[in-house]
Amino acid sequence: MKDDYWRVKMSKLRPLEYIFSITNSGTDKLIMFLGIPIRIDRSRYYKKFCQELDIEKNKIVFCNFKGSSYGCNPKYITEELLRRKLPYDIVWLVRSVKKEREKGVFPDNIRLVGYGTKQALKELASAKLWIDNQRKNYFIKKGLVKKEGQYFIQTWHGSLGIKKLDADVEAFTNEYKQEWVECSKYDSSTWDYLLTNSEFENKIFKRALWFNNEIKQFGHPRNDIFFKNSSKIQDKVREFYNIPPYKKILLYVPSFRDDGDIECYKLDYKRVLKELEAKFGSEWVCIIRLHPRAKKFDKYIIPECENIIDGTFYPDIQELLVSADVAITDYSSCIFDFMLSKKPGFIFATDVEKYNTDRGFYYPLEQTPFPVASNNDKLIENIQNFDMTKYQQNVEQFLQEKGCMEDGQASERVVDLVEELMKK
Repeated sequence: MKDDYWRVKMSKLRPLEYIFSITNSGTDKLIMFLGIPIRIDRSRYYKKFCQELDIEKNKIVFCNFKGSSYGCNPKYITEELLRRKLPYDIVWLVRSVKKEREKGVFPDNIRLVGYGTKQALKELASAKLWIDNQRKNYFIKKGLVKKEGQYFIQTWHGSLGIKKLDADVEAFTNEYKQEWVECSKYDSSTWDYLLTNSEFENKIFKRALWFNNEIKQFGHPRNDIFFKNSSKIQDKVREFYNIPPYKKILLYVPSFRDDGDIECYKLDYKRVLKELEAKFGSEWVCIIRLHPRAKKFDKYIIPECENIIDGTFYPDIQELLVSADVAITDYSSCIFDFMLSKKPGFIFATDVEKYNTDRGFYYPLEQTPFPVASNNDKLIENIQNFDMTKYQQNVEQFLQEKGCMEDGQASERVVDLVEELMKK
């Protein structure tokens, strides 16, 4: 696996790089000197280091999007653990311990550890349970090996998503991605349980994520928020962005493009806000939530004008979703969480054919409950013609067809499982 990867790497070196260059990948270091490759594999040390650590039977290590903020499914599982006052050592891996503590988002009784550090590897190697919403390829390359007596609950991060995943995407599985494919397959083999919310996800996740262990159709813990009183959260979001109570909120959440294209982000904000005001009344603001991989283009995508707010780095998108009165996306799966609120959702996708070729869909956009537009004129027309009764009927039908069972109790089910595993 690694030999093939490095052969591809070497084939891409520029002439001067054959004379002298250093390339790193995980624990591997490739040194080219006068055309002679010298590869140093440092993973043996880390593997030995991990294997020698004893398992601490009350420790759980959480991670959200490779050390990102306190959010998604891991957050809501943690909140339920804390609500039950269970005596566990709860560790979260984060990109910057100092910055996260300064933000004050994490509860004080959670231990924060730097994501890319040796200490993070030590915490994982000695924990009884891992809970994550993404792959652990980074740590696998570092030498992490799951031991007998350790458990891994994979929560994943999509919901009834329309975008194809991993094994189903040709661009993710070509010859240049073989190291990633093999590492991802190994990662999937370490998952003891995978959370889903529907018969649709059961089928897709097993194949696309190379998963062969036990699926737990518990629902997604992050979606419990749509079944509870959300007034405090709505007040929190409005206070954070200084949005007065008489203004309604449009949440725009475009997805990223693998090729870095930004021409697709052409939403006519002023026109859309004006049309929402005409259709639903009140004044409106727009919170734009860019994907982290598109944040570097924010000055080209997010206009500096009144009633436009950059919400990219708000810690928890679920709180933005539950606070929004209307949501617009192109292909982000967050719209399939938002539909649980039964509030209006729209799709604005200017590059459907190209995206379908590059990434691919599991079903056509037109099969979702959301009115679809490929340009601003059509989006305005969809807002003008929006029928709330018909939309909510379509949402119910869609959820039934996908076999969705979200009911607001997913976190409780997961923590019941956690307690069972921690007693083993």
